Amino acid sequence: MKFSQRVGVRPPPTSGLEEASESLRTALWNLTHLSVFPDSSDRAVEMRQNARSIWDHIGWRTDTVRWQAHNNRELLAEYWFRCDWPEFFDLVEHIADILHQRNPTSGKWYSAFNAVLEAQGCAYRFIGSQLAPLTNRTEVAEVVAASESAIPAVATHIRDSIRFLPPNVEISPRNSIKESISAVEAALKNLSGNPSATFKDGLTAFEAKYGELHPSLRTGLLKLYGYTSDEKGIRHALIDEAAEVSLDDARFMLVACSAFANYLVALSGS
Repeated sequence: MKFSQRVGVRPPPTSGLEEASESLRTALWNLTHLSVFPDSSDRAVEMRQNARSIWDHIGWRTDTVRWQAHNNRELLAEYWFRCDWPEFFDLVEHIADILHQRNPTSGKWYSAFNAVLEAQGCAYRFIGSQLAPLTNRTEVAEVVAASESAIPAVATHIRDSIRFLPPNVEISPRNSIKESISAVEAALKNLSGNPSATFKDGLTAFEAKYGELHPSLRTGLLKLYGYTSDEKGIRHALIDEAAEVSLDDARFMLVACSAFANYLVALSGS
């Protein structure tokens, strides 16, 4: 944070859910453009491969890729700084994936992107390879852990939950919540050893196998499930479009269900 921001003379940068500020675009451009389009002659093939991938993603003709890196940077910069925010974040995800694939073992690129997103006050962070509307580091850590769970079904449901949140196009808080609670359900089915167990039966079998949860925690988990499943719950609200389900509801459930799934896995020693 700059001196003027620390002392309150200038506000820190922000970029909300439905925007990509000029300063955010500039900061991410400065982070990536030389790595995506390196000037070095011994990386010319890599540079053109990156350009063709990006051109194809945007919908441009790949035979218009230039031989010189600076020409490709100029072409992309024009699009980068003028496209609408959904297309911008689509492109950011695509470029992050390109850079990660060049060095997949360290995960440094997603960390670098998140550092810039945080510094610019952006409303999104990378969870794995996807942007999600989360900014709190603890919440991000829980969702990341669940999205990489040793139980494949848990990881799949959490990643699917993120896909129903912005900046993705098909935003659906209802479906996001459904996927989030399904992750906890999947954890219970797997850890209890009964793939057909109901939520409550799976929880009972889990406690018989690994020890009883604190009564308040058990009640909280069942109430969380009830919130999604009773006659006024989210799964019924999927049918009733008049029922209000907000993005804040979906974000809360993503974090809470990720934390519960992680907790169950930790208790089982898996």
